[in-house]
Amino acid sequence: MIKKLKVTIFVKFIFSLIVLCFLFCIYLSIPVLFNYKSIENIIESKFYSDFNINLNINGDIKYQLLPKPHLLISDSSLSIDENNNEDILFDIKNLKVFMNSNSLYPKSKINFEKFEIQNTNFILKKKEYVTLRHYFHNSESKPFHIKKSKIFIVDDKDETLVISPIEKINFITSKQDNFKKLNIKGILFDLNFKSLWKKKYNSEMNSQIEVDFKEPNFLIKNQLNYNNSSSLDGSTLLTFFNQNIEIDYILENNKITLSSPENANDIKIGASIELKPFYLNSNIILNKQNINFMIDELIFSLLNLEPDLLGNINGDIELLLTNIEHELLRSGKISFNISQNTINLREVLFNISDIGQIISEINYNEKDGDTIFNASNSFLIKNKKEFAKKFQIKPSKVKDLNMIYFKVEKNISTGQVSIFDIKINNVEYKDKNNNELKYNIRNSQELKSLMKRIITS
Repeated sequence: MIKKLKVTIFVKFIFSLIVLCFLFCIYLSIPVLFNYKSIENIIESKFYSDFNINLNINGDIKYQLLPKPHLLISDSSLSIDENNNEDILFDIKNLKVFMNSNSLYPKSKINFEKFEIQNTNFILKKKEYVTLRHYFHNSESKPFHIKKSKIFIVDDKDETLVISPIEKINFITSKQDNFKKLNIKGILFDLNFKSLWKKKYNSEMNSQIEVDFKEPNFLIKNQLNYNNSSSLDGSTLLTFFNQNIEIDYILENNKITLSSPENANDIKIGASIELKPFYLNSNIILNKQNINFMIDELIFSLLNLEPDLLGNINGDIELLLTNIEHELLRSGKISFNISQNTINLREVLFNISDIGQIISEINYNEKDGDTIFNASNSFLIKNKKEFAKKFQIKPSKVKDLNMIYFKVEKNISTGQVSIFDIKINNVEYKDKNNNELKYNIRNSQELKSLMKRIITS
């Protein structure tokens, strides 16, 4: 009897649960019968109140139950107009506005939770960046999400400058927890990236941003402090090729000044950027750098930057090399000029201890699928005594030695280094034992031996 009673109670419980679920589903489904178009103005007004974005509804409004109760607006436009800056207008074909379950009925108070946009092209002018910046800094918007879309950045003539496919954009705010976050995942200049921007509610114009690029790995961390509309300062940490670069910067009177902190060791930057017109002038000190890193990665990467990455940058960059990790090379200078979306190599110079100086003309090319570094070099001998000592040659053999010309070829893929086309004081060197006059060099010792043989022959 007791067992039968327990079964009956269980059945009643299950039945009641099913009824409640059924009634709840009915409660969620009934709004589909309502004419939300009739309260279009209320929806637009509430949308602005919740998201600080103007909504203009042009198409139908449908209620959908899944994945969560929401309104699907077939045709609309969103606009941001803040601080009398340039208005931003986006046309949206399918806008999903998610609602609280307590506000499903038109007669109740509508309460939106978030909105979502998918498969949309966003056209953004460069000058509209200021408006967006003000919006994210100052708005008290509820969350919104953008998925599987594209951002087109255009100039004043509506010519496309950049296309960035976006996998997702999430804007999340919490006044209670005192934070704003903007997460972006997508592709920029054919590079996969993730970024995170965040700030505190009670810190009006201070923010942090982190941008992480993949293949090649390149990380940017930035702390930004706005002082007023024309002045800001901050600090940036750049991580690439296992190198960390710290930069402090100040924007004032249409000029950006960059400098490295006092405690920076291996890489120090000093630069000024004029904004009107745009011009960059930069000196970068690289301390204790490996010569292979500079040839194989740094210089190669700079000379092969995509034109889109350079934008409208014009200017000069000078790399000052100190304490080079090499037995012969001690210091040097590499100068670049940026013009018309191209980086041009102007000067390459290396100092060899107290001996002299090497001036080089370098380039890269492809051969059988491998990347080849080429350098035509002029070795000016300033201290013959030190030269003889370094290469273990009798001083009498170098008394008339002033210049050595030679070419270097390095296969970046294999690491093989070759020296050829050698001239001593403009006289071509001839080797009876090497008709090709091309010498493979594996280390500094082999280079010294080769130099000794050439000078003493």
